[in-house]
Amino acid sequence: MTDPVIVVGAGPTGLMLACELGLAGAPVVVLDRRDAPDPHAPGQAVNAGVVALLEQRGLADALRASGLPLPGAHFSLLWLRPEQVAADRPEAGTGLLVPQPRLTEVLEQRARELGVDIRRGHEVTELRQSTGHVTLKLRTSAGESLLRGSYVVAADGAGSTVRRLAGIDFPGSGWTVSGIVGDVTADFSELAVHHLGAHYLPAGGVYSGAPAGPGVLRVITTVFGSTPAAPAGPVAAEELQGEVEHLTGQPLAAREVLWAHRFTSHSGNAERYRSGRVFLAGDAAHSFYPLGGLRLSTCLQDAVNLGWKLAADLAGWAPPGLLDTYHSERHPEGERARLALDAQLALMHPAARTAGARSLVADLARFDDVNRYLVELVTGVDLRYRLGPDDTSGSAAVDPALGGRVPGAAPLLHDGRGLLLVGGDGEEGGDGERGEAGAYARTAAAWADRVGVAPASAAEATGSVLLRPDGHVVWAEGSGSLETALKHWFGAPR
Repeated sequence: MTDPVIVVGAGPTGLMLACELGLAGAPVVVLDRRDAPDPHAPGQAVNAGVVALLEQRGLADALRASGLPLPGAHFSLLWLRPEQVAADRPEAGTGLLVPQPRLTEVLEQRARELGVDIRRGHEVTELRQSTGHVTLKLRTSAGESLLRGSYVVAADGAGSTVRRLAGIDFPGSGWTVSGIVGDVTADFSELAVHHLGAHYLPAGGVYSGAPAGPGVLRVITTVFGSTPAAPAGPVAAEELQGEVEHLTGQPLAAREVLWAHRFTSHSGNAERYRSGRVFLAGDAAHSFYPLGGLRLSTCLQDAVNLGWKLAADLAGWAPPGLLDTYHSERHPEGERARLALDAQLALMHPAARTAGARSLVADLARFDDVNRYLVELVTGVDLRYRLGPDDTSGSAAVDPALGGRVPGAAPLLHDGRGLLLVGGDGEEGGDGERGEAGAYARTAAAWADRVGVAPASAAEATGSVLLRPDGHVVWAEGSGSLETALKHWFGAPR
Protein backbone atom coordinates (compact mmCIF):
# COMPACT_ATOMS: atom_id res chain seq x y z
CA MET A 1 0.00 0.00 0.00
CA THR A 2 1.27 3.49 -0.87
CA ASP A 3 2.06 5.66 2.14
CA PRO A 4 -0.19 8.75 2.23
CA VAL A 5 0.83 12.32 1.71
CA ILE A 6 0.73 13.93 5.14
CA VAL A 7 -0.50 17.53 5.10
CA VAL A 8 0.21 19.40 8.33
CA GLY A 9 -2.30 22.20 8.81
CA ALA A 10 -6.07 22.23 8.21
CA GLY A 11 -6.38 25.83 7.12
CA PRO A 12 -7.35 26.89 3.58
CA THR A 13 -3.96 25.91 2.10
CA GLY A 14 -3.82 22.45 3.65
CA LEU A 15 -7.45 21.68 2.86
CA MET A 16 -7.18 22.91 -0.74
CA LEU A 17 -4.13 20.68 -1.20
CA ALA A 18 -6.01 17.76 0.35
CA CYS A 19 -8.88 18.33 -2.09
CA GLU A 20 -6.47 18.29 -5.03
CA LEU A 21 -4.88 15.05 -3.85
CA GLY A 22 -8.22 13.45 -3.05
CA LEU A 23 -9.62 14.41 -6.44
CA ALA A 24 -6.73 12.56 -8.08
CA GLY A 25 -7.32 9.50 -5.91
CA ALA A 26 -4.11 9.92 -3.88
CA PRO A 27 -4.11 8.83 -0.23
CA VAL A 28 -3.83 11.83 2.09
CA VAL A 29 -3.95 12.51 5.82
CA VAL A 30 -4.43 16.05 7.17
CA LEU A 31 -3.16 16.82 10.69
CA ASP A 32 -3.96 19.88 12.76
CA ARG A 33 -2.92 20.69 16.31
CA ARG A 34 -6.27 22.35 17.05
CA ASP A 35 -9.18 20.24 18.24
CA ALA A 36 -11.62 22.17 16.01
CA PRO A 37 -11.51 24.68 13.14
CA ASP A 38 -10.60 28.21 14.19
CA PRO A 39 -13.84 30.26 14.30
CA HIS A 40 -11.80 33.45 14.68
CA ALA A 41 -9.68 33.20 11.52
CA PRO A 42 -9.19 36.86 10.55
CA GLY A 43 -9.87 36.77 6.80
CA GLN A 44 -13.05 38.52 5.71
CA ALA A 45 -12.92 38.39 1.93
CA VAL A 46 -11.47 36.45 -0.99
CA ASN A 47 -10.18 38.24 -4.05
CA ALA A 48 -10.91 37.46 -7.69
CA GLY A 49 -7.87 35.20 -7.96
CA VAL A 50 -9.18 32.91 -5.21
CA VAL A 51 -12.63 32.80 -6.79
CA ALA A 52 -11.05 31.78 -10.11
CA LEU A 53 -9.17 28.90 -8.44
CA LEU A 54 -12.29 27.67 -6.67
CA GLU A 55 -14.31 27.96 -9.89
CA GLN A 56 -11.79 25.63 -11.51
CA ARG A 57 -12.83 22.87 -9.08
CA GLY A 58 -16.54 23.70 -8.89
CA LEU A 59 -16.32 25.17 -5.37
CA ALA A 60 -17.06 28.85 -6.02
CA ASP A 61 -20.86 28.54 -6.02
CA ALA A 62 -20.88 27.34 -2.41
CA LEU A 63 -19.09 30.54 -1.39
CA ARG A 64 -21.25 32.77 -3.56
CA ALA A 65 -24.34 31.40 -1.82
CA SER A 66 -23.11 32.73 1.54
CA GLY A 67 -21.05 35.73 0.39
CA LEU A 68 -21.54 39.13 -1.14
CA PRO A 69 -19.95 40.48 -4.34
CA LEU A 70 -16.78 42.48 -3.72
CA PRO A 71 -16.16 44.31 -6.99
CA GLY A 72 -13.32 46.57 -5.84
CA ALA A 73 -9.57 46.15 -6.02
CA HIS A 74 -6.86 48.38 -4.57
CA PHE A 75 -3.13 48.86 -4.31
CA SER A 76 -2.18 50.13 -0.85
CA LEU A 77 -5.86 51.16 -0.48
CA LEU A 78 -5.60 53.35 -3.56
CA TRP A 79 -8.67 52.16 -5.41
CA LEU A 80 -8.38 50.74 -8.93
CA ARG A 81 -10.81 49.99 -11.77
CA PRO A 82 -11.06 46.20 -12.13
CA GLU A 83 -14.09 46.53 -14.42
CA GLN A 84 -11.79 47.75 -17.21
CA VAL A 85 -9.72 44.58 -16.93
CA ALA A 86 -12.71 42.23 -16.64
CA ALA A 87 -13.78 42.96 -20.21
CA ASP A 88 -11.13 40.56 -21.55
CA ARG A 89 -10.13 38.84 -18.31
CA PRO A 90 -13.43 38.08 -16.60
CA GLU A 91 -11.82 36.31 -13.64
CA ALA A 92 -10.42 39.69 -12.52
CA GLY A 93 -13.90 41.14 -12.06
CA THR A 94 -15.33 40.26 -8.68
CA GLY A 95 -14.13 38.94 -5.36
CA LEU A 96 -16.39 37.86 -2.53
CA LEU A 97 -17.03 39.24 0.93
CA VAL A 98 -17.03 36.00 2.92
CA PRO A 99 -15.42 35.14 6.29
CA GLN A 100 -12.40 32.83 6.17
CA PRO A 101 -14.08 30.24 8.45
CA ARG A 102 -16.72 29.77 5.74
CA LEU A 103 -14.02 29.13 3.13
CA THR A 104 -12.42 26.59 5.47
CA GLU A 105 -15.80 24.93 5.99
CA VAL A 106 -16.42 24.58 2.24
CA LEU A 107 -12.96 23.12 1.64
CA GLU A 108 -13.19 20.70 4.56
CA GLN A 109 -16.59 19.45 3.44
CA ARG A 110 -15.25 18.81 -0.05
CA ALA A 111 -12.14 17.08 1.31
CA ARG A 112 -14.25 14.72 3.39
CA GLU A 113 -16.45 13.97 0.37
CA LEU A 114 -13.27 12.90 -1.43
CA GLY A 115 -12.33 10.54 1.39
CA VAL A 116 -9.58 12.66 2.98
CA ASP A 117 -8.61 11.58 6.50
CA ILE A 118 -8.62 14.71 8.71
CA ARG A 119 -7.22 14.28 12.21
CA ARG A 120 -7.43 17.10 14.74
CA GLY A 121 -5.60 17.45 18.02
CA HIS A 122 -2.36 16.10 16.50
CA GLU A 123 0.79 18.17 17.05
CA VAL A 124 4.02 17.41 15.19
CA THR A 125 7.06 17.23 17.49
CA GLU A 126 9.67 15.39 15.42
CA LEU A 127 10.38 14.69 11.74
CA ARG A 128 12.67 12.05 10.26
CA GLN A 129 13.31 11.49 6.56
CA SER A 130 14.34 8.10 5.20
CA THR A 131 14.67 6.61 1.74
CA GLY A 132 11.18 6.51 0.27
CA HIS A 133 9.24 7.91 3.23
CA VAL A 134 8.96 10.45 6.06
CA THR A 135 8.05 9.67 9.68
CA LEU A 136 6.43 12.18 12.03
CA LYS A 137 6.27 11.94 15.79
CA LEU A 138 2.95 13.27 17.04
CA ARG A 139 1.63 14.42 20.39
CA THR A 140 -2.09 13.86 21.08
CA SER A 141 -4.34 13.78 24.12
CA ALA A 142 -3.88 10.00 24.14
CA GLY A 143 -0.08 10.26 24.15
CA GLU A 144 2.62 10.09 21.51
CA SER A 145 2.47 8.20 18.23
CA LEU A 146 4.30 7.83 14.91
CA LEU A 147 2.88 8.39 11.43
CA ARG A 148 4.66 7.42 8.22
CA GLY A 149 3.99 9.12 4.90
CA SER A 150 5.37 9.21 1.39
CA TYR A 151 5.69 13.01 1.56
CA VAL A 152 4.97 15.71 4.12
CA VAL A 153 3.61 19.14 3.20
CA ALA A 154 3.95 21.94 5.73
CA ALA A 155 0.81 24.06 5.62
CA ASP A 156 1.05 25.00 9.30
CA GLY A 157 1.43 28.74 9.03
CA ALA A 158 4.13 31.39 9.19
CA GLY A 159 5.62 29.94 12.37
CA SER A 160 5.72 26.48 10.80
CA THR A 161 6.97 23.71 13.07
CA VAL A 162 7.56 21.43 10.08
CA ARG A 163 9.67 24.05 8.31
CA ARG A 164 11.83 24.40 11.40
CA LEU A 165 12.20 20.63 11.80
CA ALA A 166 13.17 20.35 8.12
CA GLY A 167 15.94 22.92 8.65
CA ILE A 168 14.67 25.44 6.08
CA ASP A 169 15.53 29.11 6.69
CA PHE A 170 12.92 31.87 6.38
CA PRO A 171 14.67 35.13 5.39
CA GLY A 172 12.59 38.29 5.17
CA SER A 173 12.57 42.02 4.63
CA GLY A 174 12.28 43.12 8.23
CA TRP A 175 8.67 44.32 7.94
CA THR A 176 6.70 43.26 11.02
CA VAL A 177 3.14 44.55 11.24
CA SER A 178 0.72 44.03 14.11
CA GLY A 179 -2.91 44.86 14.66
CA ILE A 180 -6.18 43.82 16.23
CA VAL A 181 -8.92 41.65 14.75
CA GLY A 182 -12.27 40.93 16.34
CA ASP A 183 -16.04 40.68 15.96
CA VAL A 184 -18.53 43.13 17.46
CA THR A 185 -22.30 43.26 17.40
CA ALA A 186 -23.67 46.44 15.83
CA ASP A 187 -26.59 48.03 14.05
CA PHE A 188 -25.05 48.71 10.65
CA SER A 189 -27.33 51.73 10.13
CA GLU A 190 -25.67 53.40 13.13
CA LEU A 191 -22.09 52.97 11.87
CA ALA A 192 -20.05 55.96 10.75
CA VAL A 193 -18.85 56.08 7.14
CA HIS A 194 -15.28 55.15 8.15
CA HIS A 195 -16.48 52.10 10.07
CA LEU A 196 -17.59 50.15 6.99
CA GLY A 197 -15.17 49.11 4.27
CA ALA A 198 -11.38 49.30 4.17
CA HIS A 199 -9.58 52.61 4.69
CA TYR A 200 -6.07 53.98 4.97
CA LEU A 201 -6.32 56.84 7.45
CA PRO A 202 -4.25 59.98 8.11
CA ALA A 203 -3.47 58.75 11.64
CA GLY A 204 -1.10 56.30 9.97
CA GLY A 205 -2.85 52.98 9.88
CA VAL A 206 -5.51 50.80 8.32
CA TYR A 207 -9.07 50.15 9.45
CA SER A 208 -11.41 47.56 7.96
CA GLY A 209 -14.98 46.73 8.91
CA ALA A 210 -17.09 44.16 7.08
CA PRO A 211 -20.19 42.06 7.82
CA ALA A 212 -19.32 38.69 9.37
CA GLY A 213 -22.91 37.59 9.98
CA PRO A 214 -26.30 39.08 10.87
CA GLY A 215 -25.61 42.07 13.09
CA VAL A 216 -21.92 41.13 13.41
CA LEU A 217 -19.07 43.35 12.18
CA ARG A 218 -15.55 41.99 11.63
CA VAL A 219 -13.11 44.74 12.66
CA ILE A 220 -9.40 44.78 11.75
CA THR A 221 -7.06 47.59 12.76
CA THR A 222 -3.38 48.22 12.13
CA VAL A 223 -1.47 51.16 13.60
CA PHE A 224 1.93 51.51 11.97
CA GLY A 225 4.95 52.36 14.04
CA SER A 226 3.41 51.39 17.37
CA THR A 227 4.59 48.68 19.70
CA PRO A 228 1.75 46.44 20.86
CA ALA A 229 1.16 46.10 24.59
CA ALA A 230 1.25 42.34 24.09
CA PRO A 231 2.49 40.44 21.02
CA ALA A 232 -0.54 38.17 20.85
CA GLY A 233 -3.54 36.97 22.80
CA PRO A 234 -6.92 38.40 23.86
CA VAL A 235 -7.59 42.12 23.64
CA ALA A 236 -9.85 44.04 26.01
CA ALA A 237 -12.85 45.86 24.54
CA GLU A 238 -11.39 49.18 25.66
CA GLU A 239 -8.18 48.58 23.70
CA LEU A 240 -10.06 47.70 20.53
CA GLN A 241 -12.32 50.75 20.87
CA GLY A 242 -9.35 52.98 21.59
CA GLU A 243 -7.47 51.84 18.48
CA VAL A 244 -10.56 52.26 16.26
CA GLU A 245 -11.15 55.76 17.56
CA HIS A 246 -7.47 56.67 17.16
CA LEU A 247 -7.56 55.64 13.51
CA THR A 248 -11.01 56.87 12.42
CA GLY A 249 -11.51 59.79 14.79
CA GLN A 250 -14.86 58.41 15.92
CA PRO A 251 -15.93 55.80 18.49
CA LEU A 252 -17.27 52.57 17.04
CA ALA A 253 -21.00 52.10 17.65
CA ALA A 254 -20.53 48.55 18.90
CA ARG A 255 -22.97 46.98 21.30
CA GLU A 256 -20.76 44.11 22.40
CA VAL A 257 -17.25 42.87 21.63
CA LEU A 258 -17.67 39.15 20.97
CA TRP A 259 -13.93 38.46 20.75
CA ALA A 260 -10.74 40.27 19.82
CA HIS A 261 -7.08 39.39 19.66
CA ARG A 262 -3.86 40.90 18.40
CA PHE A 263 -2.09 39.49 15.36
CA THR A 264 1.40 39.95 13.98
CA SER A 265 2.51 39.49 10.36
CA HIS A 266 6.14 39.02 9.33
CA SER A 267 7.41 39.46 5.79
CA GLY A 268 9.45 36.43 4.71
CA ASN A 269 9.98 33.85 2.00
CA ALA A 270 11.53 30.42 2.68
CA GLU A 271 14.91 29.85 1.09
CA ARG A 272 13.52 26.74 -0.61
CA TYR A 273 10.10 25.13 -0.85
CA ARG A 274 11.40 21.56 -0.83
CA SER A 275 13.80 19.58 1.31
CA GLY A 276 13.84 15.95 0.22
CA ARG A 277 10.35 14.63 0.86
CA VAL A 278 9.18 17.73 2.73
CA PHE A 279 7.42 20.56 0.90
CA LEU A 280 6.29 23.98 2.11
CA ALA A 281 3.02 25.60 1.04
CA GLY A 282 1.04 28.69 1.97
CA ASP A 283 2.16 30.82 4.91
CA ALA A 284 4.75 28.20 5.84
CA ALA A 285 6.47 29.03 2.53
CA HIS A 286 5.86 32.79 2.37
CA SER A 287 4.25 35.31 4.67
CA PHE A 288 3.36 38.98 4.44
CA TYR A 289 0.75 41.49 5.60
CA PRO A 290 -2.75 40.26 4.61
CA LEU A 291 -4.05 43.13 2.50
CA GLY A 292 -6.45 42.75 -0.42
CA GLY A 293 -6.47 38.96 -0.54
CA LEU A 294 -3.14 38.47 -2.31
CA ARG A 295 -1.77 36.43 0.59
CA LEU A 296 -4.61 33.91 0.43
CA SER A 297 -4.60 33.63 -3.36
CA THR A 298 -0.83 33.00 -3.32
CA CYS A 299 -1.35 30.25 -0.71
CA LEU A 300 -4.05 28.49 -2.71
CA GLN A 301 -1.97 28.73 -5.89
CA ASP A 302 0.70 26.75 -4.04
CA ALA A 303 -1.82 24.03 -3.19
CA VAL A 304 -3.15 23.72 -6.74
CA ASN A 305 0.36 23.70 -8.23
CA LEU A 306 1.68 21.03 -5.87
CA GLY A 307 -1.35 18.75 -5.55
CA TRP A 308 -1.43 17.24 -9.02
CA LYS A 309 2.34 16.79 -9.09
CA LEU A 310 2.39 14.79 -5.84
CA ALA A 311 -0.59 12.75 -7.05
CA ALA A 312 1.22 12.00 -10.32
CA ASP A 313 4.26 10.79 -8.39
CA LEU A 314 2.17 8.48 -6.20
CA ALA A 315 0.31 7.17 -9.26
CA GLY A 316 3.60 6.29 -10.93
CA TRP A 317 3.32 8.42 -14.07
CA ALA A 318 5.16 11.59 -13.01
CA PRO A 319 7.91 12.41 -15.52
CA PRO A 320 11.45 13.00 -14.19
CA GLY A 321 11.88 16.30 -12.40
CA LEU A 322 8.18 17.10 -12.11
CA LEU A 323 8.28 17.59 -8.34
CA ASP A 324 11.25 19.95 -8.69
CA THR A 325 9.12 22.32 -10.76
CA TYR A 326 7.13 23.15 -7.63
CA HIS A 327 9.97 25.20 -6.15
CA SER A 328 11.09 26.66 -9.48
CA GLU A 329 7.56 27.86 -10.26
CA ARG A 330 6.21 28.85 -6.86
CA HIS A 331 9.25 30.33 -5.08
CA PRO A 332 9.48 33.32 -7.49
CA GLU A 333 5.74 33.88 -7.13
CA GLY A 334 5.95 33.85 -3.35
CA GLU A 335 8.72 36.42 -3.49
CA ARG A 336 6.85 38.55 -6.03
CA ALA A 337 3.72 38.62 -3.86
CA ARG A 338 5.76 39.40 -0.73
CA LEU A 339 7.49 42.32 -2.43
CA ALA A 340 4.15 43.60 -3.75
CA LEU A 341 2.88 43.80 -0.17
CA ASP A 342 6.11 45.37 1.07
CA ALA A 343 5.65 48.03 -1.61
CA GLN A 344 2.10 48.69 -0.44
CA LEU A 345 3.29 49.06 3.15
CA ALA A 346 6.01 51.45 1.99
CA LEU A 347 3.23 53.70 0.63
CA MET A 348 1.56 53.78 4.05
CA HIS A 349 4.27 54.38 6.62
CA PRO A 350 5.44 56.79 7.85
CA ALA A 351 2.34 58.77 6.94
CA ALA A 352 4.09 62.14 7.00
CA ARG A 353 6.46 61.03 4.23
CA THR A 354 4.25 58.88 2.04
CA ALA A 355 1.64 61.44 0.92
CA GLY A 356 3.61 62.45 -2.15
CA ALA A 357 4.28 58.85 -3.22
CA ARG A 358 0.62 57.90 -2.72
CA SER A 359 -0.49 60.86 -4.81
CA LEU A 360 1.91 59.91 -7.60
CA VAL A 361 0.81 56.26 -7.65
CA ALA A 362 -2.85 57.37 -7.69
CA ASP A 363 -2.12 59.55 -10.72
CA LEU A 364 -0.28 56.73 -12.50
CA ALA A 365 -3.16 54.33 -11.86
CA ARG A 366 -5.38 56.51 -14.04
CA PHE A 367 -3.47 55.20 -17.07
CA ASP A 368 -5.18 52.08 -18.38
CA ASP A 369 -1.98 50.03 -18.66
CA VAL A 370 -0.92 50.84 -15.10
CA ASN A 371 -4.41 50.12 -13.79
CA ARG A 372 -4.40 46.77 -15.58
CA TYR A 373 -0.99 45.82 -14.23
CA LEU A 374 -1.92 46.65 -10.65
CA VAL A 375 -5.36 45.00 -10.80
CA GLU A 376 -3.88 41.77 -12.16
CA LEU A 377 -1.08 41.88 -9.58
CA VAL A 378 -3.22 42.39 -6.47
CA THR A 379 -5.91 39.92 -7.52
CA GLY A 380 -3.41 37.24 -8.46
CA VAL A 381 -5.01 36.59 -11.86
CA ASP A 382 -1.89 37.54 -13.80
CA LEU A 383 0.00 34.38 -12.84
CA ARG A 384 2.02 33.10 -15.78
CA TYR A 385 4.76 30.55 -15.27
CA ARG A 386 7.92 30.89 -17.33
CA LEU A 387 7.64 28.02 -19.77
CA GLY A 388 9.85 28.33 -22.82
CA PRO A 389 12.25 26.25 -24.92
CA ASP A 390 14.93 26.56 -22.24
CA ASP A 391 12.70 25.39 -19.40
CA THR A 392 11.22 22.21 -20.84
CA SER A 393 7.87 23.37 -22.16
CA GLY A 394 8.36 21.25 -25.24
CA SER A 395 7.96 24.30 -27.48
CA ALA A 396 10.10 25.32 -30.39
CA ALA A 397 9.37 28.98 -29.73
CA VAL A 398 8.08 31.04 -26.84
CA ASP A 399 4.34 31.50 -27.28
CA PRO A 400 2.58 34.26 -25.30
CA ALA A 401 -0.08 31.77 -24.22
CA LEU A 402 2.42 29.48 -22.50
CA GLY A 403 2.29 29.46 -18.72
CA GLY A 404 -0.94 31.43 -18.50
CA ARG A 405 -4.57 30.45 -18.24
CA VAL A 406 -7.40 30.17 -20.71
CA PRO A 407 -10.45 32.30 -19.81
CA GLY A 408 -13.56 30.16 -19.73
CA ALA A 409 -11.75 26.84 -19.20
CA ALA A 410 -12.55 26.52 -15.47
CA PRO A 411 -15.77 24.46 -15.88
CA LEU A 412 -13.82 21.93 -17.98
CA LEU A 413 -11.24 21.33 -15.23
CA HIS A 414 -13.50 20.13 -12.43
CA ASP A 415 -12.19 16.56 -12.64
CA GLY A 416 -8.59 17.62 -11.92
CA ARG A 417 -7.11 16.11 -15.09
CA GLY A 418 -5.11 17.83 -17.79
CA LEU A 419 -7.06 19.14 -20.77
CA LEU A 420 -6.41 19.41 -24.50
CA LEU A 421 -8.55 22.05 -26.17
CA VAL A 422 -8.66 21.44 -29.91
CA GLY A 423 -9.50 24.05 -32.50
CA GLY A 424 -12.04 23.37 -35.23
CA ASP A 425 -14.49 20.53 -34.65
CA GLY A 426 -11.84 18.04 -33.51
CA GLU A 427 -12.79 15.58 -36.27
CA GLU A 428 -10.49 13.97 -38.77
CA GLY A 429 -10.79 14.88 -42.41
CA GLY A 430 -9.97 17.59 -44.88
CA ASP A 431 -7.09 19.98 -44.78
CA GLY A 432 -6.18 22.73 -42.40
CA GLU A 433 -7.59 23.26 -38.94
CA ARG A 434 -10.05 20.37 -38.71
CA GLY A 435 -7.53 17.83 -39.92
CA GLU A 436 -4.88 19.11 -37.50
CA ALA A 437 -7.38 19.12 -34.65
CA GLY A 438 -8.23 15.50 -35.34
CA ALA A 439 -4.55 14.60 -35.30
CA TYR A 440 -4.08 16.39 -31.98
CA ALA A 441 -7.00 14.48 -30.46
CA ARG A 442 -5.60 11.16 -31.68
CA THR A 443 -2.19 11.99 -30.21
CA ALA A 444 -3.71 12.82 -26.82
CA ALA A 445 -5.72 9.58 -26.79
CA ALA A 446 -2.65 7.71 -25.51
CA TRP A 447 -2.87 9.84 -22.32
CA ALA A 448 -6.66 9.58 -21.95
CA ASP A 449 -6.37 8.52 -18.31
CA ARG A 450 -4.60 11.81 -17.50
CA VAL A 451 -5.76 14.26 -20.17
CA GLY A 452 -9.29 15.04 -21.35
CA VAL A 453 -10.13 16.49 -24.77
CA ALA A 454 -12.68 19.22 -25.52
CA PRO A 455 -13.29 21.66 -28.39
CA ALA A 456 -11.63 25.04 -28.02
CA SER A 457 -15.05 26.61 -28.52
CA ALA A 458 -16.07 25.24 -25.10
CA ALA A 459 -13.65 27.72 -23.54
CA GLU A 460 -12.23 30.95 -24.92
CA ALA A 461 -9.19 29.49 -26.64
CA THR A 462 -8.39 30.78 -30.11
CA GLY A 463 -6.58 27.59 -31.11
CA SER A 464 -5.48 24.22 -29.80
CA VAL A 465 -3.78 24.34 -26.37
CA LEU A 466 -2.77 21.82 -23.70
CA LEU A 467 -3.51 22.62 -20.05
CA ARG A 468 -2.02 21.04 -16.96
CA PRO A 469 -4.42 19.97 -14.18
CA ASP A 470 -3.79 23.34 -12.49
CA GLY A 471 -5.12 25.14 -15.57
CA HIS A 472 -1.86 26.51 -16.97
CA VAL A 473 -1.02 26.23 -20.66
CA VAL A 474 2.04 24.08 -21.43
CA TRP A 475 1.64 23.79 -25.20
CA ALA A 476 -0.02 25.92 -27.86
CA GLU A 477 -0.69 25.16 -31.50
CA GLY A 478 2.31 26.13 -33.61
CA SER A 479 4.75 26.24 -30.69
CA GLY A 480 6.25 22.78 -30.98
CA SER A 481 5.39 19.11 -30.68
CA LEU A 482 2.23 18.18 -28.77
CA GLU A 483 3.58 14.69 -28.16
CA THR A 484 6.76 16.11 -26.65
CA ALA A 485 4.76 18.36 -24.31
CA LEU A 486 2.49 15.46 -23.29
CA LYS A 487 5.47 13.27 -22.44
CA HIS A 488 7.20 16.06 -20.57
CA TRP A 489 4.24 16.96 -18.34
CA PHE A 490 2.21 13.74 -18.24
CA GLY A 491 4.85 11.05 -18.50
CA ALA A 492 4.95 8.05 -20.82
CA PRO A 493 1.76 7.17 -22.70
CA ARG A 494 -0.24 4.31 -21.28
